[in-house]
Amino acid sequence: MTPEQAQAFIRSIIGPPKRLLEGKEREQTWLLILMSTPVRESNNQRFWYEEYLIGGRRYDVTYGVEDYPIIEVYEDETDM
Repeated sequence: MTPEQAQAFIRSIIGPPKRLLEGKEREQTWLLILMSTPVRESNNQRFWYEEYLIGGRRYDVTYGVEDYPIIEVYEDETDM
């Protein structure tokens, strides 16, 4: 297995890289999210989840958790 194949295999299992936004960056992204419409929503009665696409980047927000964590998802390693 080549390194590229191994990386593709691992990514297919664990998904794309993610990063928790904090501080000023989180506050600025939160303002953009408030002005946007989610592209996908899910609700399991206790938590609800919304996905936003802003500026070519994907952001996942989980409500029902303290401070509504915002996760930036890198679809491509060149975005990191």
